[in-house]
Amino acid sequence: MGGLVTVIVPAYNAGDTIERCVDSITGQTYRDLQIIIVDDGSKDDTGGICGSLAENDPRIEMIHQENGGVSAARNAGLQRARGEWIAWADADDYVSPYYIEDMLAAVREDCGIVLCRPVYMDNNDPAPAPFKRTRDTRYITGREACIRNFGYETNRFNSGWGKLVRARLWVGLRYPVGKINEDIHVSHALLYRAGTVAITDAVLYAYIQTRGSITRGAFSLRRLDILDAWEEATRFFNEGNETGLADVARRVYCTRVMDARFVCKKKAPCESEAHKNLRLRSVQAYDEVKKITRYMDCSARRALAYRMKFFTGRWCYPLYALCFVRFSRRHTYI
Repeated sequence: MGGLVTVIVPAYNAGDTIERCVDSITGQTYRDLQIIIVDDGSKDDTGGICGSLAENDPRIEMIHQENGGVSAARNAGLQRARGEWIAWADADDYVSPYYIEDMLAAVREDCGIVLCRPVYMDNNDPAPAPFKRTRDTRYITGREACIRNFGYETNRFNSGWGKLVRARLWVGLRYPVGKINEDIHVSHALLYRAGTVAITDAVLYAYIQTRGSITRGAFSLRRLDILDAWEEATRFFNEGNETGLADVARRVYCTRVMDARFVCKKKAPCESEAHKNLRLRSVQAYDEVKKITRYMDCSARRALAYRMKFFTGRWCYPLYALCFVRFSRRHTYI
């Protein structure tokens, strides 16, 4: 299974890391690549570095644009893409030389998406990433992948990086400009459209954890964009008459809203308008989930536990907040 693969790299003020990232892509063992670097209005020497790299490799195409955020940069790359497959790499990350080859090797005819495993690295760690090759691959349906995306495997299933996606899945689908957590806004649609999702155990992507980025750094009200993403997932499945998946999405949305109330109160205590909005959203979310008696991804007993949890969040929020503090390590997407 081959064909042209487009690798898109959005870059903003990435002068310290962009060369390492692009070198890891141009050094792929799979050579039939279109490499698109989107310089999103960088103020440093990112554009110049990328221009020099493009001069040395005809597969590299540069897009220079005014700063519009990562969603705008990704959309610009998608607009230029010609490949049968789309892959992503963040400018501060880098990939195994076998990133594309090994994910293509996992493709079956009915497969729309391939996921590899990431390795998480500190940005100050000088050691090379411990990549690992393996042919061990599992295949699940797109609907199963959506359910995993709703659970605590969210980070792996919703990310743009670490994936190979058929270009046709992107038809009519783009990232929401101005939002952060942009991957979560589109992941449910991509997974659902995929038909079959391949999950390889190969470790092929080095995810560099940088404290300064918006989504990896300190809390801000912008991080509440994630609530819109889960709300959009509910609408998506409703419109597709996927009642079971819509119910699971509602449950996730309700949980995230109630968790966000606690996080916002703790980390942004003076934002009264945000607190008011979150309280209203939690009431509306509860009204949506209170009639659901069973979820397709869990037992009747667990569904009852969710109903009790949401009842507590609606009518005795201090008790809910206490439980949230106790289990806070499980909640990492607010």
